[in-house]
Amino acid sequence: MKQCQLEYEDNSTTQLININDLANPFTNGNISEWELNHLLRSTPSLQHLCITFGQSIDTKLDRVFPIPLITTLKLDFNGSLLALTSILQNMPNLLHLKLETETINLNGNQWKQILIDYVPKIKIFRFLMKVFSFRHNYTEEQLEDFLDTFRTPFWLDEHQWFIRCNWPQHINKNQWSKTTCPTARDYNSYDRVMNVFYKGCIDNLTLLPRCFPNIRRLTLRFPCNNHFWTIIPTLDHLTSLNVIETRKNSRSEFLLEDLLNRAPRLDFLSVDAILFLSLVQLNISYTSLRRLQLKHYRARMNRYMNATQCSILADSLFGHQCEVLEIRVENRTIILDLVHKMHNLRALNCECQDDNWSNNSLLCSKDELVEWLRNSLPKTYLVNRHQSHLVRLWINR
Repeated sequence: MKQCQLEYEDNSTTQLININDLANPFTNGNISEWELNHLLRSTPSLQHLCITFGQSIDTKLDRVFPIPLITTLKLDFNGSLLALTSILQNMPNLLHLKLETETINLNGNQWKQILIDYVPKIKIFRFLMKVFSFRHNYTEEQLEDFLDTFRTPFWLDEHQWFIRCNWPQHINKNQWSKTTCPTARDYNSYDRVMNVFYKGCIDNLTLLPRCFPNIRRLTLRFPCNNHFWTIIPTLDHLTSLNVIETRKNSRSEFLLEDLLNRAPRLDFLSVDAILFLSLVQLNISYTSLRRLQLKHYRARMNRYMNATQCSILADSLFGHQCEVLEIRVENRTIILDLVHKMHNLRALNCECQDDNWSNNSLLCSKDELVEWLRNSLPKTYLVNRHQSHLVRLWINR
């Protein structure tokens, strides 16, 4: 195995995921220190690692098994500095490091020392620090002093690594944004940004012109303003779209249709159920779209789809190509209808209104809805309860 992605957190839903180059990927409820080190010992050729660490890492991980061949590490890290250095010191040949953290706040001099001491061969270092320790009354002079620690020869001359420091307007009276890059305006195209949450309101757009031409995942709050296509000029690489609509808008259908028409590689869509139904009735085909999560932003009172609505979905062009669906339905017979009509469906996550299961039912060994589905579907189907109100079906036709 040469590539691995995993999550390390202290809760019952943590999963070991996306293990490439293995015949049978596997999952695990909690990843202990022993299990993590066992994985590392079992993969001596591991070169690329993507891992998420929660704060529990500080109490559960005292040491990491050395991984001398690893060259690429992507970390979403919320542990302590001691835990981070424990990881890095066991990767002496690391060349590429990407780090996102909310718990570590270091200046340029401190980062320099860590990189020299623990990963001296590093070539590419990208990081995002969400700094919460700065006081709200920080002056621009103090922020400049912080930025100056990244203006040393180590950062600018030896590696040509540049950073940007953003001080939001809701914290300071004026939005403050500066970079160590001497040609800042040449770098307003953030072509390495893959994940964007667009809320529809950007302050000081003329002061901070930005462009994201290569995004893969987009979360978008409807309705979006006229600046959207200036900031995100193309959706050619988009694979995942999450649309949040807090109130009904007459232009929502047009906006959604326009987005889907511009996204030829879109594979996953999360959207309001009523909004999506209005679109599928136009019988438009979006050939790349395979996974759908239906939410209920508009229907405040009734958050479950009835048999007629589900039939419209299943009989549509999209219904014939959908492979993964998450949906809320009024009754369990609708589940059987969806499975029967949607011939390419491989996985169905559903919440059923006539499901009597609750958290108190954990004391009971029998899950009435799950048992009913198992008895009503072929034995090759796998049915289990994923969460307290969510039932998951794996469909093997």
